[in-house]
Amino acid sequence: MSEERNGFPFEMCAFDLDGTLMRFDMTISDDTMNALESLRANGIRVVLATGRRYEGAREHAMRLGFGEDEPLVCYGGSMIRSIGGETLLENSMPVEGALEVLEWTERRGLHARIFVDEKIVTSPDTPAALATMASFIEDRVETVESPRAWLAERREDPIKVTIVDSPDDVEEWLGDAEKEFSDRFFVTRSLPHYVEIGAADGKKSAALGFLCEKWGISPARILAFGDGENDIDMLRFAGRGVAVGGMTEAVREAADEMTESVNEEGVARYIEGMLDGVSGAAS
Repeated sequence: MSEERNGFPFEMCAFDLDGTLMRFDMTISDDTMNALESLRANGIRVVLATGRRYEGAREHAMRLGFGEDEPLVCYGGSMIRSIGGETLLENSMPVEGALEVLEWTERRGLHARIFVDEKIVTSPDTPAALATMASFIEDRVETVESPRAWLAERREDPIKVTIVDSPDDVEEWLGDAEKEFSDRFFVTRSLPHYVEIGAADGKKSAALGFLCEKWGISPARILAFGDGENDIDMLRFAGRGVAVGGMTEAVREAADEMTESVNEEGVARYIEGMLDGVSGAAS
């Protein structure tokens, strides 16, 4: 490992948003924001890596003190775009593959959403989708009878396809989806009721790898925090991965360490403890 920066053994800290920095009531604590500012004050690059689309992710990133030139990893790693709007990386899903996925969802009567830049195209809400998405209100949503037909006419490579269902029902078909598509696409469960399917390189670890090359940082010098299954590849990619609470056993197994949940200020306490350790060693 190269020389430490101000005694801190990492040059980049990457954070998931929902359930890691932000509580599920959409609040971010002062302690969490102060922890991120402490990292910046120590010369550490802070990166937000979220499954949210750019517009919503940007709003929360600005609350967290990100500047215009700082990159934002969004759409689960399929895009890197600066807060100011410059696209640095985009890994879209081939339209033919997306049509396959949408046909698969239609056969099963599942609620599907297509993410294209600056817009979401969705099938009519099912009872399960309405029940699970009440706290995730999105603007710029167009409802169509058949997302597959819409995409077949538009012929546009989407950023990703998301399937929404009740958590218990997801368990019944997720394995089939992985068997059908994981050899060509990245299939992940971002929330208990969300399954996302996108380009094979449309994941957080690939996006962080791009930033490592851009900034000349080794993956060993990344500290990453996440709580969901769409964070697993990022937790494994980083030199140290920290599971924040951990939604499933798979998340906990992928991490090097555990910290408390976001409601118990897990990220803030972990960073405070690490910085205190660095300060104590220097004194």
